[in-house]
Amino acid sequence: MSGVANQFKFVVTARWIPEKSDAGQQFMSLRYWITGDLGVGFDYRPLIDQLKFNATYRLVSEDPKGWRPAVLLGTSFDDFTSKGVQTESRSYFATVSKAMPRLKFFNITPSPYVGSVWIDRLNETRPLAGINLTHEEASLMVQYSGTDTHLALSRKINEKLSLSAIYWGMKYPGAALRYRF
Repeated sequence: MSGVANQFKFVVTARWIPEKSDAGQQFMSLRYWITGDLGVGFDYRPLIDQLKFNATYRLVSEDPKGWRPAVLLGTSFDDFTSKGVQTESRSYFATVSKAMPRLKFFNITPSPYVGSVWIDRLNETRPLAGINLTHEEASLMVQYSGTDTHLALSRKINEKLSLSAIYWGMKYPGAALRYRF
């Protein structure tokens, strides 16, 4: 989770989770990487016709050969569940992430991250954590978003396109895609 778009300037993502509320059922995002460290864009939720700003800034670059992790700061408008109630809220996050040495026996590269998120609507800070296990063109991400745990099994189709199966909040199945250009 380096937080950069590498040679691609634009990243388009789309997510469909049919059992979520109207606000979370369909989600699309367009992000433009102004530099390798700063990405800005918009999230769109078509069922409620809502457009919101998002941004990510890589404050510190990961050292791929050493132990220095990446440090990311950002903001987005996300879905959260608190006390069984779904809510949408502006959030601000900070994470520290690092790709670890490849586990040769499994041919997997683990990339853990930790951080925190301020959720406006809940008026509180929550922990963030996760790990991405990458194996050639496939990866499994397990993440805790501050209120829920999610799984995403992704397959890289080519350098620009990847598809994912999602298990949102460990109860809602869905699908996603990412296209970079």
